[in-house]
Amino acid sequence: EMSRRYRLFRTMMLLLGRVFLGFTVYGAEKMPGKGPLVVAANHTQYLDPVYVCMAIPRRVQWMGKKELFVLPFRPLFYFIGTFPVDRGGGGRAGLRTALNFLAKGWALGIFPEGTHRTGEGSREAKSGTALLAVRGGAPVLPVFVGERPGLRARLRGERLRVYVGDPITVDANLRGREAYRSAADDIMQVIYALPGRSSRESP
Repeated sequence: EMSRRYRLFRTMMLLLGRVFLGFTVYGAEKMPGKGPLVVAANHTQYLDPVYVCMAIPRRVQWMGKKELFVLPFRPLFYFIGTFPVDRGGGGRAGLRTALNFLAKGWALGIFPEGTHRTGEGSREAKSGTALLAVRGGAPVLPVFVGERPGLRARLRGERLRVYVGDPITVDANLRGREAYRSAADDIMQVIYALPGRSSRESP
């Protein structure tokens, strides 16, 4: 359940987002209302975790590299439900924490590309997304976050659009890093295809 403070924060962000960014969500009804869930999104802007939290009406716990947890941003990361992962140390403690959240029926947020990307660079996914889905017995909810419009673009009527896709069930029999990585790559392809698919489905 969302805490009262978190619910208030999310409501305020939605109001501000709609006014200043034209924040619009497509497909939010596709999100499972309960049970373990891996929320997988693209990551091209530093505020993407906030935008996903605004789009998903569930409390989302995020995996974040420990280097992010520095002042003055550390309190914000903890507030929006981010827990640190030591990727240099193999990330096993973070994996255990993530699986514990899934075991309790939480929604877990993750960026399959592992870090924030800009431009048309590599979109290769890490294996963790599929691994968590298999070991946590959770479907993957693909989410695409569009580009935040600048002031001039906003005055032209452009919006920050977020697209939510249908939950993906990862084969529970997958084993091995390469199999997990291949499944994660397939998930990334679904994520980046969401804007085009949504426009085709619109009346």
